[in-house]
Amino acid sequence: MEFESLSRLLQMAIGIGLVIFVHELGHFIAARLCKVRVETFSLGFGPKLFGVRRGDTLYQVAMLPLGGYVRMAGEDSVEPGSKPLGDELHTKSVGARFFIYSGGVLMNMVFAAIVLPLVMFHGVKFNEPVVGSIAPGSPAWRAGLEPGTRILEVNGAKIASFEYIAQEIALAPPGDSSLLVQGPGEAAPRRVAIEPAYDERLGLATIGVAPGADRAGAILVPAESAAARAGLSDADRIVAVVGVPSGFSLEESLEIATRAGTPLRLRVSGADGVEREVSIEPEWSTNESKRVLGLLPALSIVREVRAGSTAAKLGLLAGDRIVRANGRRILQRNDLALATLPGAPLVIEVDRNGERVTLHGDALDSAAALAFARDVALAPNVTQCEVVVAPRSAAAGTLQDGDRLLSANGVELSDWESDFLPLVQGVAAEQRSVTLKVLREGADGARETLELQVTPGPQSAPDYGFGQREALYTYRADSLSEAIVVGVQATFKFATDSWLMLKRMVLGQVSSKHMGGIISIGVYAYSWAELGLAKLFFFLCMLSVNLAFINVLPVPLLDGGHLLFLVIEKLKGSPVSERVHGYSQVVGMVLILTLLVYVTYNDVMRVASL
Repeated sequence: MEFESLSRLLQMAIGIGLVIFVHELGHFIAARLCKVRVETFSLGFGPKLFGVRRGDTLYQVAMLPLGGYVRMAGEDSVEPGSKPLGDELHTKSVGARFFIYSGGVLMNMVFAAIVLPLVMFHGVKFNEPVVGSIAPGSPAWRAGLEPGTRILEVNGAKIASFEYIAQEIALAPPGDSSLLVQGPGEAAPRRVAIEPAYDERLGLATIGVAPGADRAGAILVPAESAAARAGLSDADRIVAVVGVPSGFSLEESLEIATRAGTPLRLRVSGADGVEREVSIEPEWSTNESKRVLGLLPALSIVREVRAGSTAAKLGLLAGDRIVRANGRRILQRNDLALATLPGAPLVIEVDRNGERVTLHGDALDSAAALAFARDVALAPNVTQCEVVVAPRSAAAGTLQDGDRLLSANGVELSDWESDFLPLVQGVAAEQRSVTLKVLREGADGARETLELQVTPGPQSAPDYGFGQREALYTYRADSLSEAIVVGVQATFKFATDSWLMLKRMVLGQVSSKHMGGIISIGVYAYSWAELGLAKLFFFLCMLSVNLAFINVLPVPLLDGGHLLFLVIEKLKGSPVSERVHGYSQVVGMVLILTLLVYVTYNDVMRVASL
């Protein structure tokens, strides 16, 4: 393992341990202030790994790093007839015990309120809240947002980092959300009302925006990669993708240039500012364990057209299948923009309810052509099984882009997901070939039906050996006083967001699959450690507040359960019965273990999907 990775793992482990230590330290200090004897101060549960005794207290590190505990004298049930000692927990007043059990929560909040201002004053890296791409047909698309738009506020909350956009949208009450945005080239911010849509796959409400890459074209180039062999390094930045028309974003240009798996030509600028052109020959990665035909559904069905747009005025309708635009087949993302770039007047051929319709319009300049394409939300043609063939796949050379699958092994196909994919998976598992009947349309419009045989092969994909850097910036408070205000506000924002997340989960507005455990915490801590200690401590402050919130919930065995029983004791004038207390502890243990299993399952599934 590289030293840098080992260092991040160590930072992660120490950081998570610090948050647990802070929580337990709160209980310890509160107990000592109330003159209660502490028998054990433990980081982790289970068998002791090592420890040291100082006075009456054993300070130890235990095997299971899932929390910790402070065991106080008299905390367990008291033997009948035994003489109570003045330093035992049960001899203290309800108020003192309430303070002791809330000590961990208070210390976690104090930790965040102290550390966050220091982090903000030092400066912490965030993802720029700038839209990189917008899902066609999404709420943001309907609202007219464009790539490059900066989102300043969501429902009055200032947005410091891109991930907080999704968070604020998901935690907001159902209905319209108000965004303060500033589009590319706009002189001043403006308000936009957007109604989020619930995404079943994500399990929350979203507006359909994705973050952008570094706007200066910065890249990451691993050693011994195809890009490194072509002469690229981390110090380079991409100026342009050679062969792709201007007007596209860098992400769009790279997608257009790499989808065929051919050599990629880039114009790049080095650390010295000198521009040069490089050509990258991709390496082909092959997954022998996953056998596929190499077919994807074509992106040719009009799902929606922006109202009042040039495309709407031209006569495009939802449900149309775009066959050609200015003679070019429309099958993949960006095909429509490429077809409508400056040139001849628009001629768009569509299949509408089984009939061919030709739409005519004026020629468009570059900006208008890109706007025209973005005003049309295209969806995969899954019902007619129109295909795009992946390069170097099993189907390459046999099928062609735009072929429509009519049947497979004699079974008629009417749906990609329910008819075609299960059949292909079956023949792939049995290492058999599949006989496909396809409808092929030539450039002149002539159609023919063909019967073709294809055997699923290993999944393969081109690897160009570089990635785009995230769009990052450093937030730094102008003064210590501003840092204190911002840090304290952020501390309480973390707490209210934790409550809102729980509320939305209970109401079914956010899926419980977003709950995570120690694996997710470790993954986030490790990834944020990559951005420096300031970012790691920012995450630890978030974790500290979340730990405080979870512990204050009225669940037996948690601090909140103890606090609930103390409130009951104060109201009724006596503690709850030993029987009730015992049963509640069992219920609490079952709830916590069940939750632990569930969040661990979520963690494993989340990591497996990466």
